[in-house]
Amino acid sequence: MIRPIENAFLLLILLTCCHFQLTTAVSQEWCLERGFDPSNLSCDTCALLEESTTLISLQKEKNAKNKGGGGEQSIDVVAECRTCCQVHKVNPILHPGESLRGKYRYALLTYDEHTLESYGEIKDFIERDMDDVLSFKGENRFRAVKLEKQGGMQDIEMMMRMGMVGGFGGGPPKLMLFEKQKKGGWSEDDEEEAGEVITLRGWKREDVKDMLLT
Repeated sequence: MIRPIENAFLLLILLTCCHFQLTTAVSQEWCLERGFDPSNLSCDTCALLEESTTLISLQKEKNAKNKGGGGEQSIDVVAECRTCCQVHKVNPILHPGESLRGKYRYALLTYDEHTLESYGEIKDFIERDMDDVLSFKGENRFRAVKLEKQGGMQDIEMMMRMGMVGGFGGGPPKLMLFEKQKKGGWSEDDEEEAGEVITLRGWKREDVKDMLLT
């Protein structure tokens, strides 16, 4: 006979295994299809969804209809959110004191020229506003770097048609914020040392400019 403490231990192992299988099975595309961007999603944001009585009510109503009609599977928005979130990410609205926005010592914007057309707002910022930021902050506080991509243009264009740019080394522009300066400046290879890394997917040109000018 399994004692209660052993039963609880086995249950904990089972839940841990299930969670590991769930989180490792999903992809970024799976999350994006459900409206969650793993690159920017903090887990404390999911806690807000869990506290929303309106969301829970709508979800129950939706699941009841699906169950009665025998159609779509039931949905669990909070569980999907937690599957896609990043524990180490910080929600600057919930925890403004933990964000480097407005307090950074050096900012580095990295982008891929071959995928920049997909991010029109950031492209406009680079072409129209970057000089203003540079003149205000100086090159010792801000720099934009065009990433070097391996492979020829023919390979890149083929990957873009196949929708595999991200896997080929492209992806959205990033803004790295550093708490201190470095002699010679920081580079794209220093991402792990950045105090905060912001993926600029969906960002507006004005928002990027305002944040960098603070």
